[in-house]
Amino acid sequence: MPKVAILEAFAELPDPHRSHGQRHTQALCLALFTLAITAGNKGFLAMGDWLKAYTDELITLFQPPKNRLPSYSTIRRVLLHLDYRQYSACLARFFGIEPLPGETIATDGKVLRGSYQREDDNPNSTPHPAIMLVSAYIVERGLIQRTSRGRIKK
Repeated sequence: MPKVAILEAFAELPDPHRSHGQRHTQALCLALFTLAITAGNKGFLAMGDWLKAYTDELITLFQPPKNRLPSYSTIRRVLLHLDYRQYSACLARFFGIEPLPGETIATDGKVLRGSYQREDDNPNSTPHPAIMLVSAYIVERGLIQRTSRGRIKK
């Protein structure tokens, strides 16, 4: 897999699963989960629909083995054994936020309306995905870190 910042954010997280027979890394599952939730998906079925809708883009970005993404149920199984304190710490480092012990990090994502272009027959403009505005903040302090990306950069 290529070096993608969000994958690297979760690469050091200990994986309690045995590696024998494992098709997808924990880092990939957590990256997809984080992106799906940030994109506004509430629940695993919505996450599954999101994975299907953006399969080509996600495969191009992450280049998973055999060009297959994990299913929403695989992502769910990874989450069942996840230490959420460690996940939260990885997420905080990814967003550049340093919470104090006991503080809560919240994230929110929005697709900027009209920021995408799917047509490829316009010679003056290349097609591009929608721009996401992602906010992460410490609830108790109201400290906000925003990033706007058309796509997660490699």
